[in-house]
Amino acid sequence: MRLVTAIFLALASSALLPPAAAQGPESKSLVQEATDLFFQGKYESCVAVAEKAVALAEVERNPRHPIVAIALNRLAECHRAQGQFAAAEPLYKRALEIRERARGAESRETAQSLGNLALLYARQGRYEEAEPLFRRGLAISEKIQGDDFETGKLLNGLAELLQDRNRIDDAEPLYRRALAIWEKMRASGQPPPGVVNQTVLSLNALAAIGVQRGRMEEAETLYKRAIELIEDSRDRDHPLMSRSLGGLAALYARKGEVASAEVLYKRAIAILEESIDRDHPRMATLLYGLSRLYAGRGEYVAAEALLKRALEIRLSALGPAHPDVATTLERLADVYTSEGKTAEAKSAAERAAAIRSKSKS
Repeated sequence: MRLVTAIFLALASSALLPPAAAQGPESKSLVQEATDLFFQGKYESCVAVAEKAVALAEVERNPRHPIVAIALNRLAECHRAQGQFAAAEPLYKRALEIRERARGAESRETAQSLGNLALLYARQGRYEEAEPLFRRGLAISEKIQGDDFETGKLLNGLAELLQDRNRIDDAEPLYRRALAIWEKMRASGQPPPGVVNQTVLSLNALAAIGVQRGRMEEAETLYKRAIELIEDSRDRDHPLMSRSLGGLAALYARKGEVASAEVLYKRAIAILEESIDRDHPRMATLLYGLSRLYAGRGEYVAAEALLKRALEIRLSALGPAHPDVATTLERLADVYTSEGKTAEAKSAAERAAAIRSKSKS
């Protein structure tokens, strides 16, 4: 009788369990779907799926479970990729808090969250906040995993920050070390998701450094390697392609090969126009580069239009105090001067000077 009663109670209890608990977490499959969409460059769809993953994980588990942090991290990544930095920051912070509590302050997951938050701050020009996070994350990752994917990603992120701050001598060896990690992973035959993206980032960055140092032939080779890698492993109109095309365009412009540069700039812009990145700071960079070509040919009306759009994008994504906003205003002031628009030129120059002054204080 006792056995029959126990069986009855067990069956009754199982009937009361929610379907998710009985069948296993569905949020994991949603996170994987969001990850696939992210690496395909389908960021809007990624956000929608990742939001569902977060909500479901909170129900399946609890709001402080590590699977929630994974879903939050992917959702934040999708927002960041679209330049939606304000939306991404609280998600990254919440994921970091969960991971530190659940996995510990020296865990691989914590290192990943530190790197992601640091990358977000670096994109916003918040370098003083970003650098210690990168270095803390890198120290954890090197200690636990050695030269794995997360270490390479942190190396790329820290190097990019140093490059943005004109610390090229410090940045270049980090990029080269990261590239060696990516090449080794790609040679293994089964690289983890994201290796292509990170490889292209390293190649583009090393190419840009080559341009700065006057190593034009080396830089051109690196940009072309990046383009070939994307064509072999991604849709040739993937948003990632625009970065390599834009870099190669800037190189050709510097060499005086204006016609080739213009073709590449226009192709890169066309790729972003058809993607969710059309209002991303990367688009502003391309518009700015093409505007310089037009201004150099005396086509000031076209240059002004491109700079105004670049300024609008940078103000929206980066905020009014970012150095890139000042750079855009300075170039716009030059164009206004060439057009004889004295008042507009003065206003733009004064706005740029105010930003520069604040950054020094």
